[in-house]
Amino acid sequence: MEKNEEYIVTCIDDTDLNSGVVKIDDMVVFVPNLLIGEKAKIKIVKVNKKYAFGIITQLLEPSINRQELTCEVAKTCGGCQLQHMKYAYQLDYKYKHVKKLFEDIEVKPILGMDSPWYYRNKAQFPVKIKDGKVQMGFYRQHSNDVVTCKECKIQDFTINEIFGFIQKHITIEMAEGLRHIFIRHSSTDEIQVVFIGKNEKNIFSLSKLLKNTFSNITSIVFNYNTRNDNVILGDTYKVLYGNDYIIEKCLGNKVKLHFKSFFQVNPIQMEVLYNQAIKAANLSGNETCIDMYAGTGTIGMAVSKHAKSVIGVEIVKEAVDNANDNTKMNHLYNCHYICQDATDFAHDHKDDKIDVIFIDPPRKGMTENGIKDTITMQPDKIIYVSCNPKTLSRDLKIFKNYGYQCEYVQPVDMFCQTTGLECVAKLVKIV
Repeated sequence: MEKNEEYIVTCIDDTDLNSGVVKIDDMVVFVPNLLIGEKAKIKIVKVNKKYAFGIITQLLEPSINRQELTCEVAKTCGGCQLQHMKYAYQLDYKYKHVKKLFEDIEVKPILGMDSPWYYRNKAQFPVKIKDGKVQMGFYRQHSNDVVTCKECKIQDFTINEIFGFIQKHITIEMAEGLRHIFIRHSSTDEIQVVFIGKNEKNIFSLSKLLKNTFSNITSIVFNYNTRNDNVILGDTYKVLYGNDYIIEKCLGNKVKLHFKSFFQVNPIQMEVLYNQAIKAANLSGNETCIDMYAGTGTIGMAVSKHAKSVIGVEIVKEAVDNANDNTKMNHLYNCHYICQDATDFAHDHKDDKIDVIFIDPPRKGMTENGIKDTITMQPDKIIYVSCNPKTLSRDLKIFKNYGYQCEYVQPVDMFCQTTGLECVAKLVKIV
């Protein structure tokens, strides 16, 4: 097999990263966006020793599970990897691949959305100047080229409206010092705009125009970033209008959300996810719960209405201050947050009676030391919320070695049109 050769193939399988699998003379070839059962003409673009990669040049027999792309930049942006699949098939596809990771564990049916479009509450648009024009949009996959667009089909309508307004009014002078524009829209209908770049001197007129046009903009911030890497936010900032936060809402609780703070990007599915975590804990109201790696306290506050007490643990002081402000704002007197390293906290509380520990780590999952710290407190149950099924699968095996068995995994489709997926896993102590 040689590069640039063409073949007519039929897809026999797929991967969890949206590539169809075909075989040519016993050589496996991965073809992005090809669905199982589809017949296509493909061109080989890369050949390795045991496998190759191809691209579709002509789709000869499309699947009934394929749908027409409605986004004008879907093929070049790369943000919505599954937009060519009908939504019901997207759910089947994700379920199949997550089930493969948990062969000996019950995987409950995936919980999807009624309307899987225009759901994201946060966007970060790169800004560049090219050929005398301002470019705003998204990075092309595996590149720093900006794909310009009028709207994004998975950002909410208000973010698209603000994005379109900025595109219309931004000048080259304004864009010269910018790297990104960050827009967040809360479920309480507050809007935050963060300009990110070298200096704010040319942004004041645009800021004034924004706040005079959109009455629900309550925060405009300039974040200084002069780094030479891909990190989006810098360390220092200046408030140009309003506050450095907006008010969000989750399961009836208000959340004071700083622009640097983490918050789930799909507010509808976030509540589904956290309700599943609470359901897995099966709380009676008498439990002492720990919210590990607590961030600004969203999960812990939701849990506190169903438990005797909640202690949140977080190493970032600003997040802890933010979380405690949130508990006061919501009059949650059985919930408080402390700034401490997880290892130190675990050893300090190893003799306490802990009923349930909630864990929501980043994509890389937990370290083995982190898992050891968790089980040092010997909780009856551990509820693990994960945004990466692969690291969840790895970590569940380690937990089992230390005496905690996973009862079930509940997938939640938080990131519709993409390959992303959230899961809740219920772990219990092996007697």
